[in-house]
Amino acid sequence: MTVSLSETRSILNRLGIQPNHSLGQNFLIQANIVQYSVEETPINAGDIVVEIGCGCGTLTSALVQAQACVFGVEKDQTLARYISETFPIDLVHGDALITPVGNFDLSKPYKVVSNLPYAIASVWLHQVLCLSRLPENLTLLVQKEAAERWLSPDHCKHFCPLGIRLQSAYQLKQQCIIHKRCFYPQPKIDSTLLFLQKKQDAFIFSPELVALMRNLFIHRRQQIAHVCKRLKSDLSMAFLTYLSQQYPSIALRAEEIPVEQWLTFARLVHKQSDA
Repeated sequence: MTVSLSETRSILNRLGIQPNHSLGQNFLIQANIVQYSVEETPINAGDIVVEIGCGCGTLTSALVQAQACVFGVEKDQTLARYISETFPIDLVHGDALITPVGNFDLSKPYKVVSNLPYAIASVWLHQVLCLSRLPENLTLLVQKEAAERWLSPDHCKHFCPLGIRLQSAYQLKQQCIIHKRCFYPQPKIDSTLLFLQKKQDAFIFSPELVALMRNLFIHRRQQIAHVCKRLKSDLSMAFLTYLSQQYPSIALRAEEIPVEQWLTFARLVHKQSDA
C-alpha cells in the first residue's frame, strides 16, 4: 500500500510527473485513514467498488487487498497507465464527470470509495445522484466546505439543492475531519471523510425538479412565491400550490423549506406522473 510521503514522491519521480493542481491532485499519505475508510464502509470480498481519481494507488491498493471488484477512473494519462499496469482493476482513463462510475453498468449493487478531486466533487455528486441506480454506500473524502454544504440543514446559508438531494437518498453514518497535513501536496484547508448509507426509501429527483430547485436557490433571497410566478411553469405553480397547503403563509425563501417538504413534493409529482 503506497501511503507515506516518501513512497508517494518516489512513484511520482519515477513516473516523471509533478502533482497537477488543475486535476486536484492532493495525494493521501496516511495509512490509517485509508484502512479506516475500507473497514468502516465496509468492503467485503466480491463487492463492486468504484474509485474516482486513483492517483498513485493508495486507496486502490487497499480495495484490491480487501478483494473488492474495483472500477476506477483516472484522468491523468501517466497515472492511469501506472494504475492499469499495477493493479487488477477495470480502469477508465478519462473524465469522471463523463463516466461517473467508470465502466460499471449499474447491473448490481455497488459502493463508492474515493478521495474526490476538490474541483469536481459537487458536479460529480450531482451526476451520481442522477443515476438510475444509486450506490449502496458513499465513502467520500472531500473538501471540508463541500461536506458542510452537502449536509447543511434548512435555514442555513449552506443549504442547497445538492444537499437536499443527497439527504433525501442517504443517511450520514459518521464523519471525521482530516487535517490538511495528511495530503501531498498539502492543500490550504482541511478535508472531511464522509460515510453515507443509502436509505431504504432513497429518492432520485427528476431533472425537471432539480432545475426548479436550482432556479429557486439562485434567487434564494427572494420569496418563493415571486420566483415561481415569474417562472410560470406548471411545476413551479404546482409547488406554490403545495406550499400554500402546508404553510399558513408562503412568504418563504428556498432555504426555509426543510428536506422533508422538498421530498414530499417530489414524491407527489412522481406519483402523478406515473398515474
